[in-house]
Amino acid sequence: MMKPHSVFWPVVIVGALVLLGLAGCVSSISGAPLPTLAPTDTPLPPATATFVPQPTVQPVSDVDWSDVSIFRAAMREGFEGDVDAFANRNRYRIEAAVQLGDVVTLQGAQRVRYTNRSADTLDEVVFRLYPNLDAFSARMEVFDVQVYGVPTAPTFSERMSVMRVPLAEPLPPGGSVELSMQFNSEIERGFAANYGEYSYQRGVFTAPEWYPVLSVYEDGRGWWDARARNQQGEQTYTETGLYEILLTAAEDVRVIMSGSEIGQHRNEDGTITHHVVSGPMRDSMLIASSSLLSMTGEVDGITVNIYYWDDPDELGRSTAAAAAGLEYARKALSIFNRTFGEYPFAEFDIVQTNTRAGGIEYPGVIVIADRYWIRGDSFYEIVIAHETGHQWFYSLVGNNQVAQPFVDEGLTSYTEYVYMYEKAENERQRRQAQDFVRAERQQYNNYVGAGNPDLPVGLSTDGYVEFQYSLIVYTKGALFFNEIAERIGREQMYAFLQEYFRRYRYEVADIAGLLTTLEEVTGQQWDQMFYEWVGPFEGLDPAAIATVDALQRGG
Repeated sequence: MMKPHSVFWPVVIVGALVLLGLAGCVSSISGAPLPTLAPTDTPLPPATATFVPQPTVQPVSDVDWSDVSIFRAAMREGFEGDVDAFANRNRYRIEAAVQLGDVVTLQGAQRVRYTNRSADTLDEVVFRLYPNLDAFSARMEVFDVQVYGVPTAPTFSERMSVMRVPLAEPLPPGGSVELSMQFNSEIERGFAANYGEYSYQRGVFTAPEWYPVLSVYEDGRGWWDARARNQQGEQTYTETGLYEILLTAAEDVRVIMSGSEIGQHRNEDGTITHHVVSGPMRDSMLIASSSLLSMTGEVDGITVNIYYWDDPDELGRSTAAAAAGLEYARKALSIFNRTFGEYPFAEFDIVQTNTRAGGIEYPGVIVIADRYWIRGDSFYEIVIAHETGHQWFYSLVGNNQVAQPFVDEGLTSYTEYVYMYEKAENERQRRQAQDFVRAERQQYNNYVGAGNPDLPVGLSTDGYVEFQYSLIVYTKGALFFNEIAERIGREQMYAFLQEYFRRYRYEVADIAGLLTTLEEVTGQQWDQMFYEWVGPFEGLDPAAIATVDALQRGG
């Protein structure tokens, strides 16, 4: 995010550049005073859960789980075959309807197939109901849960954000199970919890993880059922799967989702059902609004869409910024395709929203804060580059964003440096790139020099308070990767990142995976440096810990 998911927006001025860190993108921190967040256009309602009556929803039709051909339409040319490996991975067929008014009502049903890829036999399948988290402060109701068509009684915990579905028959390794359920949620106009991730502002409904999401089963640990206590940074942890979604909305509502729309059906009541499919994606994002305009571009065979507010009072500003943002996104995609590996999806979307983060990333979709939606604003360009970088590090290469946020946020913050260096075409632009990194280093030095704790970058989101999260995970995290690049050279740094992306594309990585890949690519040992910067983690050489601790004690 360039949120993270309070966000602080300190400013450091380098020549004509105003540099802001990204919080989830969280922002970087300096000693400058923090600006007050702009108020929303209407007062926010109390962040209390609203009970939603159970509606009558038609169950989802049967699915041929063996057929993945429909998902090829969401892939960029040459990557269509990637979907084949996901026939026996997380699979979702969702049929839902969204209604926008003074209240947004979302009602749906889903049929899900889960395949046990662990070495353990399972007696339950766990879903996460993320809108029920404190950070989202919404309310999702789930009912009529069935396993192979047989009703069952799930149990709930962690503020109703964890739903455990018992299995009548144990699920062995390699076995699959089909589950179905109905769900709904409702929020009022003006609602915006935390960073405004799950929100309905300025006529734009934004809903990440708007459906019951399969949790992650980890060998030796079991189902991931944690809930971050510190409401900053990311709150979710998911695995890649395939999504087929039929979403019905009013005719004048524009629907933006992770993946690609492959068809529409006009219903007798005048509504439109949008047929959307994804490639292998980590989760699904939904944005719906009747007040968005758009423009489209293309790069490397990828369709790039940018959506902006249809507000007569701000149309000139929004349109000009959209045109600039489209070019920034095209440039970032081109650079990252070349330096990290190819973006495999056919589509990439950028949306102007009222988020209180700088920007937020989702698979195939990013949202950018209105207050930076200004042509010529240097942070606007950087936040687009950052959130685009997340398509590689978070979306395609996943990680537990709650337990190890540095794995995607620190690395994605480093992609800002890559963007600045790789877009430079003359000496002045190369100096700007150097100044950008130098300013980040000065920010961090000022932070430590003021007596703030120099924490390791590898803590969980709960390991940091207030601005520590932004400064350590984002700024220090990016400087960590920059230090590696300065030691081995940019060419070998890119070789390392390309190999890391190749190994973990569509999978889940961790700090140990970063370390192992770096050591194998460079032929060097990096345990001591990782311990000094990142802190202890599973997979670190104990000898490196002993050596560094002895040196720090003066031994």
